[in-house]
Amino acid sequence: MSKQGTDRRPRDEATGVGRRAGSERRRARSSPTRSVEPRAAVRGRGAGHPADDRRFGRSVLCLSGIALLTATKLADALTTGVGLRFVPAVYEANPVASAVMARVGVDTGLIVSSFGIVVGITVITEAAAVAVSLRRRDGHLAPLVRLAGYGLPSAVFAVVSVYNATVIVAGLRTAELV
Repeated sequence: MSKQGTDRRPRDEATGVGRRAGSERRRARSSPTRSVEPRAAVRGRGAGHPADDRRFGRSVLCLSGIALLTATKLADALTTGVGLRFVPAVYEANPVASAVMARVGVDTGLIVSSFGIVVGITVITEAAAVAVSLRRRDGHLAPLVRLAGYGLPSAVFAVVSVYNATVIVAGLRTAELV
């Protein structure tokens, strides 16, 4: 018996039974066995390589999620700042942000607390997405983690911004400034 090819069928040299055709042998040699590890790990590429980004499920969702989160938090901070400055009955409902604003002022407090919230949500979301990707080799759940991690807080900030705007309009109408 000959040990040509990669299959384990017995071969008869005289009749050729069990042998692969020439094209089958070429195909078997040209497609190597797939490794379970990502190609980046096999080729020894370092972190930050595009293949590593695909491994952890990083995509447009990551950048657009951060942009959406930042925009909605900015809208929340702006409407809160306008309400605190121009409508006397408006107050900050978040006790941590209220304490920061009492200590460093409204403008600086809103900037610091908003930045801290966006960074905190981003770190938690990205850590969760990487953890899911490491646990599941294909990493197909990482975009869902990012969608929830960025989408839910963004939706909350958008709703809060709209609510703040309605409170501002109602407060200004009460004061007859509009």
